Amino acid sequence: MLSSGRCLNVAPQWKGVSMRHLLTPLMLPFLLLVAWASRGASSDQETLERVLTLAGLDRANLPITLATAAPASASYGVEAWTSFDAHGCGERIFVYTGSDMFRCASRPLSMRQCLLRLASVVVHEAWHLENGRDEEEAYEVQISFLLRNGAATEHVKAVRLAQQRVLAAERARPPPSSNDSGRPR
Repeated sequence: MLSSGRCLNVAPQWKGVSMRHLLTPLMLPFLLLVAWASRGASSDQETLERVLTLAGLDRANLPITLATAAPASASYGVEAWTSFDAHGCGERIFVYTGSDMFRCASRPLSMRQCLLRLASVVVHEAWHLENGRDEEEAYEVQISFLLRNGAATEHVKAVRLAQQRVLAAERARPPPSSNDSGRPR
């Protein structure tokens, strides 16, 4: 208050500005977060479609399912797997929506590298679907895909490391008996 009894107008530039105008810029990030969080399963489908497009694969010709849980027998860091019939032929590809790579690829502003890495995993599993259980060839196809599409060095190295671990585990495993229909994946 001034001595004359009038109030000092400290911020005349705010005169006529409603509370709604003040809160709108603060609410926008909140609303975007709510919209992103509510995308749910449709977002997973959209992510899969983007991955398949990047991989050059047609979903109509590919038996692929989004899985919200990994099988108990899956190794740490599983991103996808293929189920096989009793004859060792591929039946279906499963993509694990809970993997770090799937979550990265699902973000609204996902980095191309996350999509590329996930696409390479689907390429790997599509190879299994068509050709069987041979991990060495499936990894080679995956690595070639990454290199052709400009994947980051860290992704190529991570896939090579996974290849080495899987092949070492295969060499250490005793050969299946003649009545065994194949090893679990």
